[in-house]
Amino acid sequence: MKPRQRNRYRNSLGLPTITAILIVVASLALVGLGIVVSKNRVRALGEEQRKVESDMRLLQAEILALNNRIETLLTRDRVQPRLTGAGTLLRQITKRSLIMLKPLPPQPVEETASAPSLDPSFAQTTPQNP
Repeated sequence: MKPRQRNRYRNSLGLPTITAILIVVASLALVGLGIVVSKNRVRALGEEQRKVESDMRLLQAEILALNNRIETLLTRDRVQPRLTGAGTLLRQITKRSLIMLKPLPPQPVEETASAPSLDPSFAQTTPQNP
């Protein structure tokens, strides 16, 4: 009787080969997972940006509507009766009541240059009145 061969079903891949394959597969899975997570994050940021932009558009439209309402409430025809009813002493401004002033002549440059300039870090130690 022949002895049985115990090593008949021996695994042809060794432990280092299986370990290397598992490491490669795990690293590829992690890279794929990282790509999916980053794409989801970019998409979420894009949706948030679109939401903020739409909120900004709505707020801008509301600001324009409020500005138009303020302009209509503060027209001269609406404000003047309120002011006269409150007993204010406001009068209308006409061209005849305005005073026109002549523009000032430009300052000569020599006046500012003739003033002695003292160094701010130098303190005066002599009295002003001897």
